[in-house]
Amino acid sequence: MSVAAAPAQGVRAYGQVLRLPGARTFVAAGILARFPRATLSLGIILLVSATTGSFASAGLVVAPLVGGMAVAAPLWSSRMDRYGQARVILVSLGCLVLAASGLLTLVLTGAPFWTWLVAAFITGAATPDLTSAVRARWTVLAPESQRTAALALETIADQMVFIAGPPAITAVAAAVDPAVAMLGSLGLGVIGGVWLASQRGTQPAVSPRGPRTGLVLPPAGVVPVALACIALGGVFGAFDVSLVGWAEVGGRPWLAGPAFSALAVAIAIGSVITGARAWKLSPAARYIGFAAVSAVVAAALPFAQSSAPVLFGAILLLGLAVSPVMVSGILVASARAPKGRVTETLAYPTAAMSLGVPIGGVIAGAALDATGPATALVTIAVSLASAAAIAAAGEALLRVGRRR
Repeated sequence: MSVAAAPAQGVRAYGQVLRLPGARTFVAAGILARFPRATLSLGIILLVSATTGSFASAGLVVAPLVGGMAVAAPLWSSRMDRYGQARVILVSLGCLVLAASGLLTLVLTGAPFWTWLVAAFITGAATPDLTSAVRARWTVLAPESQRTAALALETIADQMVFIAGPPAITAVAAAVDPAVAMLGSLGLGVIGGVWLASQRGTQPAVSPRGPRTGLVLPPAGVVPVALACIALGGVFGAFDVSLVGWAEVGGRPWLAGPAFSALAVAIAIGSVITGARAWKLSPAARYIGFAAVSAVVAAALPFAQSSAPVLFGAILLLGLAVSPVMVSGILVASARAPKGRVTETLAYPTAAMSLGVPIGGVIAGAALDATGPATALVTIAVSLASAAAIAAAGEALLRVGRRR
């Protein structure tokens, strides 16, 4: 399905892609479907910390949850390519509800701590990457000339959930109960997932393949950006820990929340600009170039920490610089997806970012404990420089392989 009209530029590009048949409804469903992956970790932190009185225990429970998400996302997505999104989404949501309910029961009944860890991993593994399912629909619906605007729109949707989700779930946990907040997030995700599954007309065609043995491995063309996305995920993990530490050391812990929102808003604005432009650089070149630019911007954060307004200004610039990196990574994956593996291929960048978040958080946390917020903030720039270097080296290796 595609539209023959010439692609619009500027904000009109978004109106054009949203007028494609079925686009508005699957975009809306996708926003709701994102809630479990965006807020389940926070919900578990609030639940476990309230139950045990220990944030360290909460962090230990979240680690296998995030690991399960990263490992299982490509597996669920490959099954969507093989058996159809509708069927696999419904099965995965059923597994997620059972697994999350089991974890909730174990925590509330005071079961042995090791069972919480096992249940957290199972819950993460049961969480489908419905973001990649939505993005895969754009590869069916939007012509290539409109793909940048379409995928930028999805990055904006991501940021909408990350802006609204954490404050909402925190407010419900504080006003009612952390268990209710966790169930509310899960409920929104199930509603969105079922709604998305019901829209069969825009899902990619099923591509049955023979039985596959062994691990599901990414296509070679997407490996550089997937590996670089681990470092990109580290940026967000390091940012969260560093800003919490900065706010607490400064005696204003409440400033961490606005800092997170500032980054998310800036990424959303940057994504709007990215999708509205007609780019001459390839998506891979944009990924590498803007990752390098973002590293330079992030290098200013430690020097800006003494003044909250200056630091917030640097955070806004960082979000604007990072947004083209995120959009370009998805564009690279969509362009290099083999036939019949679109949803799976689009899952690798997001799974890699999920894997990188706790790694960045651990490194920044160690730096924070050792020397303070300034060194922790440096890890953000190091992560971005690593993403640029990994992507550049990977692209060079790909070119050498093609020549051979």
